[in-house]
Amino acid sequence: MLPRRHILDVWEFIKDEEDLLSMSTITLAIDAIKYLDVESKKDHLVEALELNEFICFMYPAKRPKNRSLLFHVVSDLLGLLMFGVPKTRKHTIDSIEIINYSEEGMEIYPVIEVWNDLKDKVYTKKHGATSIVDGFERKIRVEMDVMERYPFVEDILFESQERIKEWLPSLAGYYDRKGKTVKDVYSKWWGLWGCKKDKEEVLSGMIERLSAQAMREYNTTIDKGRLAKAIKQEKDRNQKENEEFSKWYTEGVNLLLKI
Repeated sequence: MLPRRHILDVWEFIKDEEDLLSMSTITLAIDAIKYLDVESKKDHLVEALELNEFICFMYPAKRPKNRSLLFHVVSDLLGLLMFGVPKTRKHTIDSIEIINYSEEGMEIYPVIEVWNDLKDKVYTKKHGATSIVDGFERKIRVEMDVMERYPFVEDILFESQERIKEWLPSLAGYYDRKGKTVKDVYSKWWGLWGCKKDKEEVLSGMIERLSAQAMREYNTTIDKGRLAKAIKQEKDRNQKENEEFSKWYTEGVNLLLKI
């Protein structure tokens, strides 16, 4: 899912302001830091689970804040089920979203039980590039509803640029990179999401990136003006998409915590 939704993912279960900021930052970081190695074939979600375990054993003082990485995995798995699995051919930071997913890589983790449970309830077969691009559009709708109804999320996204320092030792240790390198990648990724900018500017930026990705990966053209107009006008539909996602997301996390 996209960054503002991932912050809301944490908020669904964590209301303490300090914990919310800290846990949101690490869940954002796992999306940003995958661009440290743009050619890596490593599964993004397996990487999130491995980072969670690494922090548990090597930086136990950070527990249990790192469990937001589990929230992140559930959110992304649900996004795959509801909105489709992208056929990613190239890692690029300019894409609206990339998930390099292989079910085989997840089998050793309890989270696969969440996948199987949710799959029975929410999965519908997607057909071709059009349905995948439509799935990206629905994710943008979710993101815009978060901006519209949960303004505190923008503050957390803004503050994460400074709060990332808290997680640099564990991130640098896991990825075997210098802390400055990790922070620079996070800053570059963070700058793409238009934090604290006008809603229309944020929407325009996401649609521009989706348009480029749709053409590059699916040879599909989208009507950017029509899409922007529809998303701005159809706030009820945006809210419905977000609320449906929240319903299944909270069910998935509750199941994971019981395993």
